Amino acid sequence: MTTNCLYDMKQIIYKNRYWLITIGAALVFFGIWELVARLINVSAVLPTFTSVILALCDLLTSGNFYVSVGYTLLRAIVGYVIAFILGLIIGITAGKYKGLAAAMKPLNAFMRTVPVAAVTLVFAIWIGSNILPSVIGILLIFPVIYEQSRSATENIPRDLENVMDEAGASFAYRFRRVYLPMILPQVMSGISSTFGMNVKAVITAETLAYSLHSIGIQIYYAKTNFITESPTLFAWVIAAVILSVLLEVILKKAIKLLTDKFSSAVIS
Repeated sequence: MTTNCLYDMKQIIYKNRYWLITIGAALVFFGIWELVARLINVSAVLPTFTSVILALCDLLTSGNFYVSVGYTLLRAIVGYVIAFILGLIIGITAGKYKGLAAAMKPLNAFMRTVPVAAVTLVFAIWIGSNILPSVIGILLIFPVIYEQSRSATENIPRDLENVMDEAGASFAYRFRRVYLPMILPQVMSGISSTFGMNVKAVITAETLAYSLHSIGIQIYYAKTNFITESPTLFAWVIAAVILSVLLEVILKKAIKLLTDKFSSAVIS
């Protein structure tokens, strides 16, 4: 009986070994953080990990925390969904129509290279501070989704295009029944990285634009009182990281459902 239990335990550990390695690495990192902070012994420079966790627990008991997270969550999702849909549709279309691809080059280059901080300060003059973070997210994510979609469309086999040409298939039919099912899985593979970028851009924009009810404005408030609020500042940063990870998982599952739906489509 004991032998079987040990065998089962070894199997469980082996199957989850990568999760255990990740957890172990995180514990080592937090341990080093705690040690260095105690050696420095200056909270304004580096608060201890335990003080940050206590500050995070205090935030979790505050209703203002959930309001701020909720609004940041809303801005991040709205911006990402709009950027994803526009990038996918325009990218696929540009992949088939070279004229559109040429016309998109200057705009796409601008959106890829413009600094987030600079464009946030400029757009703050024209756009309300509560809408601006979503717009910044769109500017950051759209070029990535667009390029992935356009490149994937251009790589569709020519033989398949010839078959659809002979069948007289319209672009709308091809888009719905061929391009989208083939390209969506490829674009979806980049969600893990792009959504994290989106959350960071949204929070940065919230901080610079002083967006009310947001993680960004809470980080700004904590920074202005850095000497006494250093653990709170780090706690908000950790909360932002956790939010980003959770949203990546949720959005990835949602798009997986859409991918499964379109993957069943066949040319009829």
